[in-house]
Amino acid sequence: MKRMRIKKTFLTLVSIFLLATPLWAEGPRTEVYEILQHGFIKVAGQTNLFGFQGNAAPQEGRLIEVDSGYTGRMLLRFSDLRFDLPLVDSVLERPDYVDSKVYPTILIMLDHFHPKDLPTKIKAEIELHGQRRPVDIATQFQYIPPVVKVTGNFAFNLSAFGVKPYRQGMMNINDKLEVEFKVFFCETYTDDKHQISQEVVDRLLAEDQVQVVNQKGFFGCAEIKDKKVN
Repeated sequence: MKRMRIKKTFLTLVSIFLLATPLWAEGPRTEVYEILQHGFIKVAGQTNLFGFQGNAAPQEGRLIEVDSGYTGRMLLRFSDLRFDLPLVDSVLERPDYVDSKVYPTILIMLDHFHPKDLPTKIKAEIELHGQRRPVDIATQFQYIPPVVKVTGNFAFNLSAFGVKPYRQGMMNINDKLEVEFKVFFCETYTDDKHQISQEVVDRLLAEDQVQVVNQKGFFGCAEIKDKKVN
């Protein structure tokens, strides 16, 4: 009799647990914002004789939202940094300098933040020359769903990544590189729950050349919609 009571109590506890717990556990909500080919990402340096600057084209990156926390990444390829001086590319390729053929990218990883908070500074990490270092990025955010606009800048020293100073004849390149950017990320929705005023649509197009599409089955940016069609 005692054994029956124990068995009955056990079955009751199991039933309560099953009723209180979903049969499947919902994972964290994840949203992806793709980078748009608007704005700019510029890398600038200086020698003792002149300055130089490259502009990334195309731009690569995305924001990932997980349960209202955001992380992000932007990837700069040295081969896509269209420098205003042709000799810069050949100098960066030198094995005794940046060695950009072996280490072809600069990876910028943005730490947890939320665009709605309009942070003026976010934590990030830079990966360059096979090494990773932390950096603070001064930022300005505009959050106009489905678009996140981020403007920012930061600087770093190449020597922090194991890059030796470059000197050739009477010219030497300063240790510091500066990065400045204005980038746009856009999210896509396939439901019909999201709305945006025509005034905001017109402003994004006039000020930033970002075209937002809000139609049945698609709410997002025309650039992303066109990619999916093609």
